[in-house]
Parts: sequence; C-alpha cells; structure tokens
Amino acid sequence: MKSIDNRHLMLSYARTGMLGLALIGLAGCSAGETSSGTVTTGGSAALQGPLVFVNNTGDKTLTTVALRGDSGNAVIGTIPAAEFGNVALGDMQVSEGEWLFLNLGAGNSVATIDPLTNATPVHETNLATGTRPVHIYRDATDGEIMWSMNDGDNAGGTTTPGDDLINCNNPARVGGSVEGGSVTILHNSHLGPGAVPPTVEGTICLLADGHKVAAFSSGAGIPKRVFVSSTTAGEIAVIDNDPSSVATYQKMIARIDLCTDAGEALNGQGPCDVNANAANTPNTPNKSNPHGIRFSKLTGKVYSIQENYRTIVEIDPDSLAITNTFPLSTTPYTAFGISPDGRFLLLRGQTTTPQATKLGVIDLGTAGNPVTDFTIPQLDGTAPGAFKFSPDGKRFYILAGNSTSASVTKKDRLFAFDASTLTSPIPSLALLPGGEIFLLSGGAHNFDVLALGASGAGEAKYLAVTNGAANSLSIISAADNTIKQTVPVGLTPGAVMVYYPGAAAANNQATSSLMGGSAAPPASLPERLDDHGMPE
Repeated sequence: MKSIDNRHLMLSYARTGMLGLALIGLAGCSAGETSSGTVTTGGSAALQGPLVFVNNTGDKTLTTVALRGDSGNAVIGTIPAAEFGNVALGDMQVSEGEWLFLNLGAGNSVATIDPLTNATPVHETNLATGTRPVHIYRDATDGEIMWSMNDGDNAGGTTTPGDDLINCNNPARVGGSVEGGSVTILHNSHLGPGAVPPTVEGTICLLADGHKVAAFSSGAGIPKRVFVSSTTAGEIAVIDNDPSSVATYQKMIARIDLCTDAGEALNGQGPCDVNANAANTPNTPNKSNPHGIRFSKLTGKVYSIQENYRTIVEIDPDSLAITNTFPLSTTPYTAFGISPDGRFLLLRGQTTTPQATKLGVIDLGTAGNPVTDFTIPQLDGTAPGAFKFSPDGKRFYILAGNSTSASVTKKDRLFAFDASTLTSPIPSLALLPGGEIFLLSGGAHNFDVLALGASGAGEAKYLAVTNGAANSLSIISAADNTIKQTVPVGLTPGAVMVYYPGAAAANNQATSSLMGGSAAPPASLPERLDDHGMPE
C-alpha cells in the first residue's frame, strides 16, 4: 500500500509541475492575441509537455506528436500495429490516473498506454473486454474508472446481431441464449516504478442490441447513474454509479423504453408493445434509434436524440421519466451537442437545395426552451462534420465534411466561431477573423483542441487537425486561426486526441457529442463521429 501511495504522490507532483510549466509557456498567448506562444516542456527524461495522439487508420499504428506551440512540433514515437494485435484502433480516452485507454474493436479488447512515465508513451497491455468495443468514456463520478461500450457481434448473416458473445452468452435466459451488447468497466492503477497495469472490474450485459453511447448524471441532489442507449433495441439502460449503493453499485437497475406510437407510425410500424422495463427481462425492440446522448449540469437532466423519431427527449435521472420532448421533424437538424455549461443544445444538420450546413440552439436555461436558428453564409456549400466547444464555452469549431456529393462545393475547411455570444439576449455565433481555415486537400479530417486555464474553463490555445490523404497533422493557433506547422505522421490518420497531465482531472478537454447523422443508420458517414473522431 505504501508503494502505491508513493506512486500516486509522485504522479501528483508530475501533474502539477508539468501543467504549471505548460501554463507559464502560454501565459502571454490568449485566444484574442496575435503573439505566438510556445508550450514549455518539463526538461526531464519523461513526458515533455502536451501530446497529440493520432490514430493512423492506414497502418493501424498510434503516433504521438509533441505539441510545442507555433513551431517545434514533432513526432516523438509510434506504437506499431503488432502491439495492438494488428487490428484497427478505435475510440480513445485518458483517465484521471493519466492512463490512455484505446478500444480495439476487432480484438475485443482495450489497449492501455502509459503516456507519462517515459520520454515516449509505452504500450502496457491489451485487456479483454466484450465483443467489439467501440466507444469509451471516463466516469464522471470517479475519473480513474473507464467505461467501454461493447456493441457486440456484427458479422454478416449472424444469428446474434449485437450480442456480446464473450460475456453475455446465457443459455438459461428465457427467450434466447444471449443477452445483447454490454459495457465493460475498467480501472487504472497509478503510474510509477513497479506500478501494475489497469484492470477489468467487470462487464454488465444490457439485454439490448445495437450501437451504444453513454451519459453520466451527477451533482448535488442528483443520482449518480450511467445512461447507455442501444440503437437497435430503442432503449436506455440505467446503471447505478453511486459507490455508496452497496447492493446495486455498477449494476443495471432499470431500462427506459423509448417507444412511442407516433414514432413507430412515422416508421411504418404498429403501436408499441407494453414492456416491463425490468432489469432482467428483454424489451421488444422499436424503431426510435437513439444515438447521441448528453447530461446537462445546468438542468440536471439527460438528453437523448432518437434519429428515426426525429426528436430529442429530456430524461429525469431520478424518476427516469421523460420530462420534455423537442421535435426535429420540421427542421434540418439531425445531430446535437451541448455547451460546456449545459445551457445550450447545439443543433446541427444540413439542407441539400441549396447545400449548406445548418446550426441552431435550444436554450435550456430560459423558460419555454426557445429555439434559435442561425443564418451563417460561410457554411453554404458545406456538408456537416464533427464539432467541438472549448471548455470555457468561448469557442466553437466545426469541420466541413468531405462529402463526395457534387453539390458540396466547400471541402477541407475548419470553421472557428465566437461562442461567447450564445448568452446574448438573442443567441448568435459569429465567425472569427480568419475563422474559415483552409486545410490540406483530400481525404478526411478530424480535430481536437488544446485547452489550458482554470479547471473546467480551459481556453483554446491550439488545434490539432489530421489530414487523411496527406498523412499529416496540422497545428493551428487559436490566437489567429492559422496553420503554424504540419507534421508527417502515419498512413491515413483519423481520430486524434490532445493530452497533457492533469487535463482529465481539470475537465479541460474539448467536447462535442456522440452524434447521429443519417436517418438510415448504420451508415458510416463522416459526421457520425465521437469526441475524438472515431466513427461507430
């Protein structure tokens, strides 16, 4: 126990020292200034300042780029495909214990990487999870716990679509031998000499098939729970996430059936069956197709978008009742995110005649939840791509999706907006000077943001954007929205994540939403991406 405590203490020193140096190095460079800033390194043999992790989809490797600032950005290491079992790399996230977790879908496992102890990140081990893990989340209650969503079997012609055949094959269950997809819970150790790698704490079978995304409720007077939606089943599993709930902690306690008669009729189906929503009995699947889900710390409610029903529902995490419904059927919106303060649901969609990306907001902080539709001429000719807010809520970024449609005339763009004006009497988004950023042409792009500052209110300093066709990573200054340097990486880079020690603990990662894009899933479209650019 003493050695573990010492390792934890050493990590705390490393976090504080390196983060402090990074902050000092950028102290003179705010998002409104034009002076260049350089991220200062710690000067030790271990981690040297902020890093960018790049998923190279072409050769199944993970490249680490040192993020120095306007210049000096360089590759410091690449973990070869063999370390990951030569399977495609998936979603990634970092824990408060500073471990990087990386889903390996075809490997039915999660890779664990120590990014801090040595000069280059070290692959530790691949932990067995469930069948086909896709998305991964850091726990909102305990940041050293990670949740991996296991979407289950997806082999063509399979009789078990969406089932976790590793953990949830139960011949004793009434009505079948499998129990749908699952979630696997992992916990990290602390870094340092002699530290043990992270471990698998357990897997929960959800009795529901389909792609899975999650949201975490927490806060004063709000139950600590995990909400996991399953697209094919059309429901949300509710898992107790309160460590004080001895009997039910990390167990499924309820399920929310999203079926509505009106929604089923919209999809050519009959009325809903009456389901018990019991934690141990499967429901009848419906056509709602839930995909994006978020928790608002302002309202204390969970928000889930039903792609096929064209609605967003608001769920009370205490009563589990649907307390509000926002219809989207008369709008162009097909996806949503949430502002860092939890006040605004950012709506995103497109029109095709004429072709344009459309944005709007639902104001959760004003009586009646008014909707504001934005007119942004600069987005005319674009297809919608992934988007993110900086943690302080002052910057909003959105990619133009590189669609092959002839009507899409603007490609290879990243747009930067002033989001501080969302709180004006009439919410607005204004393109910043130089805010239409031209990227290297061809292929797909993904991006993430380096945010530094007060806990939960980090200011955008730099953006890291992958260039799929150019096999490179561009570093963009948030101060003037210009590309400062482009660094060669691996083949066909895709998902990207910015990391520095303490970013997770400070809640200073930029976020968007696990987004829906098409009313006919499971199409793998450019906009069906998670926070770090990983398609489902």
